[in-house]
Amino acid sequence: MKWIFADAETYYDKQTYTLRKMTPVEYILDPRFEVIGWAVTLDGKNSMWMEDAAFKKFLARLDPEDTAVVTHNALFDMCILSWRYGFVPKLSVDTLSMARATLSHKLKSLSLESVAMHLGLGVKGKTVHDVSGMNLAALKQQPELYTAYQEYSQNDAILCHGLFQALRKLMPAEEYLVNDMVIRMATQPKFQLDTTILAEHLHNIEQSKYELLQRVGVTAEDLRSDEKFAALLRNEGVDPPTKMSPTTGKTAYAFAKTDDGIWALEEHPSLAVQALVAARLGVKTTIEESRTNRLISLSQLTYPSKPGSWMPIPLKYSGAHTHRLSGDWKLNMQNLPRGGALRKALIAPPGKTVVTVDASQIEARLTAWLAGETSLVQQFEEGADVYSNFASEIYDYPCNKKEHPVERFLGKTSILGLGFGMGATKFETTVAVQAASQGIKIEMDALMAARVVSLYRARFRAIPAAWKTLDRLIPAIAGGGTSETFGPCSIGPNCVILPNKMKLHYHELRNEITDGRSQWVYNHGGKTKFLWGGTLMENIVQALDRVIVFDAALRIQREFAIYEEELAHQVHDELVYVVPNDIVEGVQLILTEEMKRRPEWALDLPLASETGKGKSYGEAK
Repeated sequence: MKWIFADAETYYDKQTYTLRKMTPVEYILDPRFEVIGWAVTLDGKNSMWMEDAAFKKFLARLDPEDTAVVTHNALFDMCILSWRYGFVPKLSVDTLSMARATLSHKLKSLSLESVAMHLGLGVKGKTVHDVSGMNLAALKQQPELYTAYQEYSQNDAILCHGLFQALRKLMPAEEYLVNDMVIRMATQPKFQLDTTILAEHLHNIEQSKYELLQRVGVTAEDLRSDEKFAALLRNEGVDPPTKMSPTTGKTAYAFAKTDDGIWALEEHPSLAVQALVAARLGVKTTIEESRTNRLISLSQLTYPSKPGSWMPIPLKYSGAHTHRLSGDWKLNMQNLPRGGALRKALIAPPGKTVVTVDASQIEARLTAWLAGETSLVQQFEEGADVYSNFASEIYDYPCNKKEHPVERFLGKTSILGLGFGMGATKFETTVAVQAASQGIKIEMDALMAARVVSLYRARFRAIPAAWKTLDRLIPAIAGGGTSETFGPCSIGPNCVILPNKMKLHYHELRNEITDGRSQWVYNHGGKTKFLWGGTLMENIVQALDRVIVFDAALRIQREFAIYEEELAHQVHDELVYVVPNDIVEGVQLILTEEMKRRPEWALDLPLASETGKGKSYGEAK
């Protein structure tokens, strides 16, 4: 396979036409878009500069099926290659994604400049800042600047080659295939957008926002006061986000515009909570409004060789600490509310159907298996209704799915939520929020919440025991590693090594005194995070979940080769495909079998899967 390391340079201006103000898809499909040129290197020593016409000739000499293209920020460069040049290589690799998977625990920024400097590969130039508002014709009017610009871009391509050579040693080669899957979800969109649904949804949001704020009775004083705003959130079933004050070392509300906690609530499933947060932050629109407006805008874009309202799915490879994907392009397509209009607006093209497969209860299954909670593992193995069984213990009478949906809902929330050490107060809030989102009313006070938490821990004693085991392993992680293992994972220096050789990093893990008590903390991307056995269990479970789901995705991709079908979307434990109508049943059989296939490192782990289908993503769920 021919490996090419490339960097695209395009026209921009700092005022209106810039990636700082536009998503890559809006930027690339804008009428103002112009390729100034491409820098390409094959060996990392010599690089070539090619203007648009020369680059097209270069691509024409390549066999896409025998070509790998490596760039830094592939969700930009590869979209240009696909949409503007019609070139899709056999393998797309993103050094930004590689850096995110291997260095995000150390670096605040993963820019080419930052990573190259960290690795000692050289200095990235700044000539790009001197060409704002200049197209190719204008640049050629200033030969010295144009030459400097070419050298700047050629240096970027060489740095990209250096990044790849350094980072490839830190991650398994099979992860390139996962990275390629993620990139293709954006570069080769499978979904179209239903503009009628989007327009109706936007109207409904705008109409109801004022009513929502009136209902909760919010005033300017309520918004300014931390305590009153916290009370408003609690009234909506939300536990107010908190942070550790860097000045006092005490816990405080995370309500400032710079706090991640308050911004995270922008994407809360409750529109009332979104409205409150938007009002507190002084934002004119809720996240649901902004996202709907953006999708409407994207539906109006024209692809050069693909007519229709297409929706790329931009996701960040290893966007989370546990290597799960996360949202990108300010869209967060992984957080579309279940049953909501935005999921229904993602539709299959004519002649195709959306097919989904979900790894059923995978976190709860992994938690029980890792902890050695044999009674719960056995229930999963036998296909028992685990949620109804635990609900029966909570209420002290037999419960089943058909006759006791409310009781079973509490059993489900308990099984899925209490495996990582959640306390009674947070559990009470979690139940209230999740019940409200499902239109379910559960009578539960603090006393009952405490009783359910105690019942879970007493009934499944091996799970809290596993938290204590991990508590004992944390000093070993901080101390440089140990020969001990936890399930299929080994304990390394400041990391946990997963069975696929990827690592969960706990950079500068150390013990500190916080609020008068000893607490383990670590750094990740310049931020301080807390760690204890329950949190470590959650990290490991989610990371193993990710390994299982994407191992299934890789197997499915190999089986789908004859159909030439690819992954369309991925959300946590779920894979989404858009396939021809005549192969839907066969596809569902493949998805069902592969998602429940047990990994070699956990042959006694009972897995299950569930598929859905429909003309839209919402209908398939």
